Amino acid sequence: MSRKTFIIISITLATILVVLVGYYFIIQSGQTGTDRKPSGFRSFFPFGGNDNATTSPREVVGDNTPEEELNFTQKLRKLSSEPVSGAGILDVKAGSIVRYIEKATGHIFEVEMFSPNQNRISNTTIPLAYDAIWGNKNTSLVVRYLKDDDVTVDTYALTIKEVSTSTENNVSAVSFPANISGVSGLNNSMFYLQQTDNSSVGFISNFSGKNRKQIWNSEIKELNSQYINPKTVSLTTKPARNISGFMYFVDTGTGQVKKILGDIVGLSTLTDSDANQVLYLTQGDGVQLSVFNQKSKSFLPVTPTTFPEKCVWSKRDKSIVYCAVPEESLDGSSLTFWYQGVYSFGDYIWKYDIKNNISSIVSNLYDESSERIDVIKPILSENEQYLIFLNKMDNSLWSLDLTKEN
Repeated sequence: MSRKTFIIISITLATILVVLVGYYFIIQSGQTGTDRKPSGFRSFFPFGGNDNATTSPREVVGDNTPEEELNFTQKLRKLSSEPVSGAGILDVKAGSIVRYIEKATGHIFEVEMFSPNQNRISNTTIPLAYDAIWGNKNTSLVVRYLKDDDVTVDTYALTIKEVSTSTENNVSAVSFPANISGVSGLNNSMFYLQQTDNSSVGFISNFSGKNRKQIWNSEIKELNSQYINPKTVSLTTKPARNISGFMYFVDTGTGQVKKILGDIVGLSTLTDSDANQVLYLTQGDGVQLSVFNQKSKSFLPVTPTTFPEKCVWSKRDKSIVYCAVPEESLDGSSLTFWYQGVYSFGDYIWKYDIKNNISSIVSNLYDESSERIDVIKPILSENEQYLIFLNKMDNSLWSLDLTKEN
């Protein structure tokens, strides 16, 4: 090969190399925000530190606007396709606002029910949060998540502190004892159980963990709680087929305990805000949904049968209950297997009028969504226009406008 030929080939190869390198850097420089992938492994910081490497899909605008934002006027609206740990709702002058925390990341979002607006309001990372209970006018929440051993349950109370100079708010956290159970909340207070070797001990406190007060001590350990009103917490033994259950009211001021229901097989309960009417399920050879009225000491069977876990009492009309009712028939093992994840259901939404002992269908969720929805964690907005709930099958978040006809 001649010297001249060698020089020409070298120059040609060098030119090609320069073009390829330049093209690579042009492409890389054009990738910003969500398009450019961060290098290395993502680090999780349970409380503190912001994950700015990614942008939530809810912040995308234009042609990529999520479907749930476009359909905000529908009677049945999907608020989040991502799995959600829990949601709270608050009425403001403009309308109702829902806040929720994502299960995988712990990022907190806010949805306006009167507009398509959905915004991430905090990106503090709390991985694998499986349960969240909101309170304090949607500024505080109790978050529970599994540690790496998949056994230990950590509980934190979070407070959202709005920062006017930033779209992302600060989140402070208070740690509660590990493996507490029976957690429930009301306004700015929470109740929880701690297990000892021989008993369960119940405490009330505010979301900051202060003003803690013991109101319960019993040998009974497996309990579900409901913070009914500022004066009353209910405790019901966890339901199990062919096992007699008991329900107690505990006075938050004096700690006085009163048995409300007892020796009811497979007992599951939900009490109205006056602590007068108890919606309860009996599971023996069959299943029966009933209402116990404390004042009159009367029992009223109601139909169709469902789980109290799928229901919510109206606060505006104390005779009204909204429930998700499975399409499938129920038997004495349905609730246990549902808890275990063996059974799942497709639900209708029903309205029960306890005073007149009538019930009516509000919505066929499948017909309106083309999705099979197994309702959990139902809550009502203060004005009772919206029923908010999660789908147990995928933990997606939904709202149903109760003022709109089918």
